[in-house]
Amino acid sequence: MSEGKTYTIHKSKKSQADRILEARESLRKSLESIAHRLELVREINGVQYYNDSKSVDLLSTRDSFKCIMKPIVWIAAATTHDRDYALIEKYVKYKIKHVVVYGLGSDDMHRKLDNMVDGFNTSINLKQAVELAKEFSSEGDAVLFSPSCSPTDEYRNFADRGAAFFHFVNDMI
Repeated sequence: MSEGKTYTIHKSKKSQADRILEARESLRKSLESIAHRLELVREINGVQYYNDSKSVDLLSTRDSFKCIMKPIVWIAAATTHDRDYALIEKYVKYKIKHVVVYGLGSDDMHRKLDNMVDGFNTSINLKQAVELAKEFSSEGDAVLFSPSCSPTDEYRNFADRGAAFFHFVNDMI
């Protein structure tokens, strides 16, 4: 070593994985602080049921997918509006176990997502969707109610829709 020069050893920087995990945790905490966003309704037979009824677009739903670290049974709402499923494709492939869509107009969603998941079912209403999600989930899974579209069904708004989901889940016990 030359005299007069100071050498320092830098502490190791956080790995990219650590930064991703911290960002995910920060996002989860942020979402959980908003009513009807990633709310844990309850756990039944080892399955966690999340109310994410405020997710009214695919980007919001994608954020919720990022936060749940378990296989997901996703309950979505049907819509007649065109949606760009490429926004969620990689999450659907790797995190979603089963999709249950309720309402009319699920053909486009079925066509674009069915080959990416183990199962895809449709139901006529949210109550039936919750029952199907229970059937297709198993211990260690999460059921995520994240409609990914604005309410065009029998519910007035996301809060009304989320309250209905909460009620249907609690009726299962």
